[in-house]
Amino acid sequence: MKKHFKYLATAGLIAALLLAAGCGDDATDKKKVDKPDIKTEQKVDKKAQAPVVKPPEGKYYRYPSYLDDVTKTPEMTPEMIKYVDDFASTVKLAPSEKGKFLNDSRINRPNEEYHRIWLHAYGSNHNRNNKFKNSKGKEVYQQEIYHIRMSVKADTKKVTYVEYSVYEQNEAIPDGKSRTIMKKVFK
Repeated sequence: MKKHFKYLATAGLIAALLLAAGCGDDATDKKKVDKPDIKTEQKVDKKAQAPVVKPPEGKYYRYPSYLDDVTKTPEMTPEMIKYVDDFASTVKLAPSEKGKFLNDSRINRPNEEYHRIWLHAYGSNHNRNNKFKNSKGKEVYQQEIYHIRMSVKADTKKVTYVEYSVYEQNEAIPDGKSRTIMKKVFK
């Protein structure tokens, strides 16, 4: 009896395999079913597909390391670069800046009329180790920071405003002072 059961179980297994493979009696009557396209069923991550444009470095400016896509900030046009070069070539930057301003421009907002370009760098007299008390008795450190601020018309990329300024704080000017080297306004 065990022998007959063994043969019957084997025959049943073979029949099940043949039916699963499509080799049964009604296999010729079955229509082929299209397999779903796997690519269309997967969720598409739009962020992963967006092209990332690494920020370029100019002669006198660089982008911060956290910015991985320069298309989020205003485009540095030759006109803007000329303003940066003009100011940067007249000042002495701290060795830590490696001769470049940090382009920390504001991220573009939808439908804005003007883009803002902000660059800054430490000057050669910037010293976090040189502390002193200002006229209010507060302990501060010596500072020298250069700023470049520009406004650019969003649709034409034409520069409409330029300001160069220096922020200083040292023992000779204990309260710190911001002085404007040059300001250009276009109307």
